[in-house]
Amino acid sequence: MSLLGVTKGTDLEKQIDQIAVLESQAVTMYTGMAILAREQGYDDVADYLTALAADEARHAGLYAVLNGHIKSDFFEVLKTVESLESGSVKKLQEFAQKIRSLGLAHAAQAVEEAALDEGRHGSILKEIVETYCK
Repeated sequence: MSLLGVTKGTDLEKQIDQIAVLESQAVTMYTGMAILAREQGYDDVADYLTALAADEARHAGLYAVLNGHIKSDFFEVLKTVESLESGSVKKLQEFAQKIRSLGLAHAAQAVEEAALDEGRHGSILKEIVETYCK
């Protein structure tokens, strides 16, 4: 039995949405703290926090599925997201230049690394779509 949309339209829908928001915020919090822990030399703590963030992301996804916020034809979504991921590379690189112009080279480098991740995400999604959507 699919979990897709099973709580949509029930008395629990609003509460599920609220929990999803909290889980998403926890992803941001744990990931941010992991970045700081790694910067401060606490690699083991950063690894734990990164794992917690991954758990919270999975939870947020679960609640999104329960309330039907994810389309059952997720390949159609992936087709759209692939172009968004790939397209964000140039925009983030341009944004990094603005950050660099403020004298924040280290922050600009971090954003450039994120841009490379987005490009990699786009490539992975493109490969998935090409493999499974023939």
